[in-house]
Amino acid sequence: MKRLFFIAIFIHATYMFAQDADVTLKPSLKFGKPSDKELLLKVYQPDSTANAICLLNEGKTYFTYNNHFQLVTERTVRLKILKTQGTSYADVAIPYYYPEDETKERDRIENIEGYSYNMENGKRIETPLAKEHMSDERIDRYYRVLKFSLPSVKAGSVIEYRYTYHSDYIHLIDTWMMQMDIPVVYGKYEITIPYMFVFDMETRRKEYIDIKQKETNMRAARYAGGAGYADIASVPCQQYIFTSQNLPAIKEKEPFCWCPDDYKAQIIFNLKGTYDSNDKLVSRSDTWEDIDKHLLNVENYDFGQLLTFPNPLREEAKQAFSSDMNLQKRIITAFHVLRKNLAWDGTYRLYGKDFAKVLKEGSGSNSELNFILLSILKDYGLEAYPVVLNLRHGGMLPPTFPTLDKLDTFIVAVYDRENDKYFFLDSSMPYPSLNVLPLDLSVTRARILSPKMAENKKWVNLLEQSSNVVFIQSNATVEEGTIIGKRTVTLAGQKATEYRRKQEEKNNENGNDNSGTIAITNKKIHQTPDNFTQIKEETDFTIKISQTSQLLYINPMLFTHLTQNPFIQNERTLPIEFPYPYTFTISNSLKLPQGYEVEEMPKSQLLRTEDSQFVCKYLIERKGDTILLNYIFNLKSYQFPSEQYKQIQEIWTKIIKKNKELLVLKKL
Repeated sequence: MKRLFFIAIFIHATYMFAQDADVTLKPSLKFGKPSDKELLLKVYQPDSTANAICLLNEGKTYFTYNNHFQLVTERTVRLKILKTQGTSYADVAIPYYYPEDETKERDRIENIEGYSYNMENGKRIETPLAKEHMSDERIDRYYRVLKFSLPSVKAGSVIEYRYTYHSDYIHLIDTWMMQMDIPVVYGKYEITIPYMFVFDMETRRKEYIDIKQKETNMRAARYAGGAGYADIASVPCQQYIFTSQNLPAIKEKEPFCWCPDDYKAQIIFNLKGTYDSNDKLVSRSDTWEDIDKHLLNVENYDFGQLLTFPNPLREEAKQAFSSDMNLQKRIITAFHVLRKNLAWDGTYRLYGKDFAKVLKEGSGSNSELNFILLSILKDYGLEAYPVVLNLRHGGMLPPTFPTLDKLDTFIVAVYDRENDKYFFLDSSMPYPSLNVLPLDLSVTRARILSPKMAENKKWVNLLEQSSNVVFIQSNATVEEGTIIGKRTVTLAGQKATEYRRKQEEKNNENGNDNSGTIAITNKKIHQTPDNFTQIKEETDFTIKISQTSQLLYINPMLFTHLTQNPFIQNERTLPIEFPYPYTFTISNSLKLPQGYEVEEMPKSQLLRTEDSQFVCKYLIERKGDTILLNYIFNLKSYQFPSEQYKQIQEIWTKIIKKNKELLVLKKL
């Protein structure tokens, strides 16, 4: 619900943007007839930074029936290239499903037509798309990609193309994106659905789109006999028309946003069911329980059946097992048995394929390894279940309807019956850090596939499973132009995982910072055996002090937290999504040298957002000859709406300033 609230705020903000946009640019809606104004346009006033704009983004989806249904989509796109960098939009790639097995259903693309238009010496020059500009390549066993490059494209050109997409997969209507990574001046999408098909539709940024609905009909032809006799019928349909104007760009790669596509104006479809010959609605997947049953069904060869396979690493697992192991030790041992024999190949999948091939090659996708991990855990007497999800960079699951199509992988959950909680892990992890998942798997909505579990307990927020903490405590003394001290760093959750990874990359015991002012020695790392979620590091350190003949300049932070502000944009239209919530604490005790007095000292300060979901405290005081500093940075939420961007930007700037403030000591 929280994420939906942020989307609603984002809708309002971008809608207001549209109201302020320059609406005088109205593109011609006729293919092959761009207006002179489109050709002469040099700068798009609502977004003067744009390399290109989409003048027209139009689609029409409908069904045809000639003895069987087919799904057809006609697409028309017209773009204005404003800068040289925008010429890349003349290169178009359209992937489509076309399996090598000729008996399988497939897609195809027809009626491709394209032109580029340039104004030269006051004359319009039209260059058509030719066959030599096109290619059709196979990607893998299942997909091909149609590519073409519109000719004679440069800054100032207008380009347009259209094509027709036919599909045998009538139950899969692609999501229609009305918004792009460049501004869209005019968008229209029309879809006509026969009454026998019932689709759930989710319209994101609904207030930004004009929607019209009406009843209509389609022609259906049924042919019989060698003479080609056709029985023609009129089938009632519902037609929906979606239009929008002056949509701002949503960049494909935006800092602190996992999936910008989540926030684009779009229409998402999911087949709810079909009416049979008796006008009875036959559900395809009405509920999440239906999806659970489909995946867990033992007749589902690529999923449910794999959950019943015997452990292929049983001998190795038996040798590693001890009856006195507690639950966590059993989970970790099972993980080690798996990863000792098999490596993750770097891919995430939902389904499994050939276990024999995985075992022979010694590697597989996370799903294939997870199926084997589940079998080991069950051999160890544990209750273990798959947890299905959509990868974080792939966007959130539609909140308004269930869908199998958006699920693209699963992780493993192990139930701790004694404490009524779960431990989560995935075979792609380098270590069995229970409940500390790779960031792309740390989604806010995942579903445990347990047939015995109550429905209200099946949904879990994987981002909330770990407590992410950094706690730094230092005791130091100022001596002869140098700070000498001892430091203890305690890390938990994602912070411990990041530390471990960085240490392996550095692979060193001691070291200096880049400036050469800090030297770290006698590093000792403490970790409870088999606990990969907490790390404690102890070090000695020396810090060179900046000084003059009379003054010493000391940063009481000793080890700074933030030094650069990543929020450098003037405005932001997307919500801010941090990798995870975390707390960063510094507690320093600094003994001052004799013969000096405090000339200047930073002031304590409290910084926070209006909702207190982001708080930073800088507390400093002097007690006798000692300076005590407590710095607490608490990011309570992972996501903030765009309306809070200015707040966060300003607070971040002030925090960096506090990180740099100096204590000045004057010689007596």
